[in-house]
Parts: sequence; C-alpha cells; structure tokens
Amino acid sequence: MDQQPRFGAINNIEKVNVDPGNHFFPEIAGCDGQVFRVMGDDGLQLGGWRLSLLVSLLAAFIALTGNWEKAMITTYLIGISVFVASVIGMPLGVWAAASNRVHRVMQVVIDTLQTLPAFVYLIPVVMLFRVGDFSAMIAVVAYSLVPVIRYTDHGIRQVPPAMIEAATVSGCTRRQILWKVQLPLAIPEIMLGVNQTIMLGLSMLVITALVGTRDLGQEVYIALTKADTGRGLVAGLCVAFIAIISDRLIMAWSMERKKLLGLS
Repeated sequence: MDQQPRFGAINNIEKVNVDPGNHFFPEIAGCDGQVFRVMGDDGLQLGGWRLSLLVSLLAAFIALTGNWEKAMITTYLIGISVFVASVIGMPLGVWAAASNRVHRVMQVVIDTLQTLPAFVYLIPVVMLFRVGDFSAMIAVVAYSLVPVIRYTDHGIRQVPPAMIEAATVSGCTRRQILWKVQLPLAIPEIMLGVNQTIMLGLSMLVITALVGTRDLGQEVYIALTKADTGRGLVAGLCVAFIAIISDRLIMAWSMERKKLLGLS
C-alpha cells in the first residue's frame, strides 16, 4: 500500500483548477507547493512537528494574502544578498580572528557601518548604478555585512585553546587547524551571524523600495504613499513572517549542530 504523503493537503492544493468559477483559495492554488513541502520537511526534521506547523502556517498566511509572488522575489533577492555578504564577510572575520591588530581595525570599521543611517547606503549605490534590483542588492549587502564579520571573528576566537593545542601537537599546519578545527567548531556561531544578516537584509529591503524593487518592500512603500493601512500592514507581516521562518530554521539547525559537537 502506498504511504500517505506527509503533506498530502499541499499536494492537493497544486491540483486545484483556478478559473472564474473556482473560489477555493486561488492565491494558494497559484503558488508553488514544493516550497511548502520543503519548509515543512525542514521544520519537522530540525524542530519537530511544532516548528513544522509554525513554518507551514506562516507560509500559508503569505499565500492567502496574495503576496506569494512578491515574497518569492523578496526571498530570492535576500538569498543572493546574504550569499554575497557571507562570501565577503567570512574571510574578513577569519582574518580578524587571526590578528589582534586587524581585529581592532575591523571593530572600528564595522561599528561605524552599524551606526550609519540606513538611507545613507542608498546614496553611493544610486549614484553609481542608478535604480533597480541590482542597486537594491548592493545596498542590502553593504548594510547587512556587519553581523557575519563579527560572528565569524567571535566564533573562531571562542574555539577552546585545548582543541587548537591538540591539533598543533598532532602536526597540523595553520591552514589545517583553520579548516579542520576552528571553522567546524565555529560554524554554529557563524550561522547565527548569517541569521542576523538575513534580519538586517530584510529590514533594509523595505527601504530599498525607494530605488525601484518589485518585492514586498515595494508593496509597503506603495501602501505608505496611498495611506493604505491594511495593505501596508499585511505586506509588513509577510516580511516579518519570512524573517521568522528563516530565524527559526537556522536557530534549530544551529542548536542541533552544537549538540553534535558537544558545545551545548
């Protein structure tokens, strides 16, 4: 006998025929059920049925309000921005952790970046690249770069000295110690930095609606210009729910990783 799929209801949603006579949640019927299944499965594996239910309900709210397409654009833009920020920030964090002098200089730089008003990041970006999604991505990367640098530096510095000493005694080179000892043990802390990068990126994405994005930030901006409270509130909740979904999944993975490494 074939087993019932874990998310059979979502499979059925994909089969709904959306036409003028069908009013059974056409917003959900038009979205990608595969995304629901992936998020639900990830939540079930990382945090049990409670996390899976939370993630599925938050995603369902986004779909029911008709903001699924804009939410996916938001997710793609944030995903690319966070990836670029991580590629830039992690090596800087490793460099800062390896040298106290670089660490002090980096602290001054990231403290300055963290205290700059968010709108300031739009000025050089618009001047160099004009308006559009690319300009928004550059602004998001610049604004959200700080946490991944700080947490990478902190995570590597928190590796127990006994671990490094044991690796040194075993004949490991500095590069081997970094890749085989420090980074694997620091990964949970680094992922918390990536999590914070996502949070800052989503907050900046609403501001980058001023430079012509087509995501949920633009929806909030349009609602603001039209004084449409309901529309703006719903779009803002969708942004918040994307942040909550990513936060809960990353935090659950980080805690699971810490348990595996014996750090908790």
